[in-house]
Amino acid sequence: MLEKNRIKKSNITFLIFAFNEEKRIEYPVKCFLPYGDVLIIDNLSTDRTCEIAKNLGASVIRFRREIGTFAETPEVVDRIYKNVKTDWVFWGMADEMVPKTCLELYKKIASENKYKVVVQKKKTLLFDEKSEFLPCDITVNFFRKDSIDFRNNRIHQTGKFAKHVKPDEILYLPPIDEYSVYHFSNYITENLVRNFNIYTTEHAKNISHKNLEIRIILEPMITFVTHYLQGGAIWRGIRGLIVSLQYSYYSFLALVKAYELKYNINLITQERNFAVVKKELLKTSPKSSLFKRIRANLWIYFLSKVHKYYKFRK
Repeated sequence: MLEKNRIKKSNITFLIFAFNEEKRIEYPVKCFLPYGDVLIIDNLSTDRTCEIAKNLGASVIRFRREIGTFAETPEVVDRIYKNVKTDWVFWGMADEMVPKTCLELYKKIASENKYKVVVQKKKTLLFDEKSEFLPCDITVNFFRKDSIDFRNNRIHQTGKFAKHVKPDEILYLPPIDEYSVYHFSNYITENLVRNFNIYTTEHAKNISHKNLEIRIILEPMITFVTHYLQGGAIWRGIRGLIVSLQYSYYSFLALVKAYELKYNINLITQERNFAVVKKELLKTSPKSSLFKRIRANLWIYFLSKVHKYYKFRK
């Protein structure tokens, strides 16, 4: 079946990372299979992801990747590469595809071996086929196996250029649709918030603690402006506003978690601090000063009037 779907044997293996992607895995497999081997790296899916991929002609390896291990380690990469027989790989996800024009170029690049790394545009679509966001986003998905170094890899980073890669061995493709990696991001807010919480916990570990307090104030605002204005989200109406605010929220969460790490704020230390007050409450009752009692009575008198007016008005 594999050979029937292939136009011509190439020196490329298309790696697709997947977890419970039975509704989406068909498209990338059908997209890449005519242009090389397709290897699914499955994180122990519980749905039909592996079955569908195998029936289409892809190979599958399965192993558990723990929650929070979003940055590829050399150990994980070596484990994957043991199943790769080609010199070139496409490092992709189940929500990514590449146009045929670009895939043909991949084959040409892999056969000539003039370049070692390809830098190109990532075309991210949200909501529908017309909602492109971050039009200036670039990505490195296609490279020779030995040309990307995954040591000290960070979240949202596909390694870095190996030391032996020379400037003239890097090919920069023009940022047009036919040479773009299409990213079909279909997260709704419920999924987005859940994933943000996981990703930001890992991301916070790599954030510098320098000037962290002022960055908590400024960086989310800068993130919003960057996506809304520079990223062109402003032209997407309310959807552009929503996405820009979501990216800003991600930035805020990551920085706040870094702040908590800096000052060792967690459930254990919080409870330890609360224990002081709890023990005191077991012994005695607090006693406010005369000034505090007067101020509190004036304040509650005003609030009670406002509350009764709005609560019981006809």
